[in-house]
Parts: sequence; C-alpha cells; structure tokens
Amino acid sequence: MSSQKSSTSISKTQFSYLFFIAGLILLIIPELNGLDFLPSDIRQYFSIFFYPGIVCALIGYLLR
Repeated sequence: MSSQKSSTSISKTQFSYLFFIAGLILLIIPELNGLDFLPSDIRQYFSIFFYPGIVCALIGYLLR
C-alpha cells in the first residue's frame, strides 16, 4: 500500500506563499489612500490593513 497525498491538500510552502502574498497586498492597500476616485468612506479604513499585512507577511516568511 502506498500512501499518497491527495491533490487537494495544501503544502506548507504553498501556505507560506499564500500568507506572504496576502501580507504584501495588505501592506499596499494603505498606499491607495491618496486616490481621489475612491469614496472617502472607504478610504478611511485602508490604514487598518497595514498591521494585519505585517503579521501575514511575517507568518509567510517564518513558514518558508
């Protein structure tokens, strides 16, 4: 009997990449605050995404 991983399981490396890329995206979102075509009601929450972005990027880096 051979034990094979199922094709739907996610590896540690893929999980690491997912967290790191999500963290980078969350770090970029606050830079969009200066765009005038976005409503100010939405832009006021962009600064909140910075700290979860740091945490996600750090988790992704540490899981590599």
